[in-house]
Amino acid sequence: MLPWIKAAIGTLLAYLGGSLAGGHIAARLWHRVDVRRVGSGNAGTMNVLRNLSVTAGITTFLWDTAKGYLLAAMGRKWGGIELAVLMALAAVAGHNWPFYWQFQGGKGLATSLGTTLAIYPPLVLPAAIVLGLLLALTRNSDLATLLTFSGLPFYFWLREGPGWYFIFGLGLAVIMLLRHGPLVIGKFD
Repeated sequence: MLPWIKAAIGTLLAYLGGSLAGGHIAARLWHRVDVRRVGSGNAGTMNVLRNLSVTAGITTFLWDTAKGYLLAAMGRKWGGIELAVLMALAAVAGHNWPFYWQFQGGKGLATSLGTTLAIYPPLVLPAAIVLGLLLALTRNSDLATLLTFSGLPFYFWLREGPGWYFIFGLGLAVIMLLRHGPLVIGKFD
């Protein structure tokens, strides 16, 4: 059983680390602008790529993926799968709602990729294929993301049963619903 103090410290550390959004850093580093004032105002890879530069977009993607991976891997090393899952979810939440930038972050895809690479690497390729197919069918990245991540709890339940992997999938699905759901609904209004 994971001691609560270790869980609390790890979760807080991961949220604060996750809040270091690559889009904010790359926009300042490469273009000396606040990414919240560019394009959609989102601190994620696509907004940076579309509105600033390929270099800044790639930097954003690599930073956010590496951040998710490192925080989840640290959790696994310090406290097994329990702390890995808590830190992974906190890192994605920190990326989406960063403390340092008035809770205006990205949408969590690259950070989710990084955490998944650390926690359950075999999921990455099938999830990417499903996301790509749904994107081609719907032509709506938010809807495709929402549908892909909504399937994760079912995937983990079938593959691993109830437990921490299921909590990881459910947590990512809820975070993506909170982040992408309003955008999907807004497109149908």
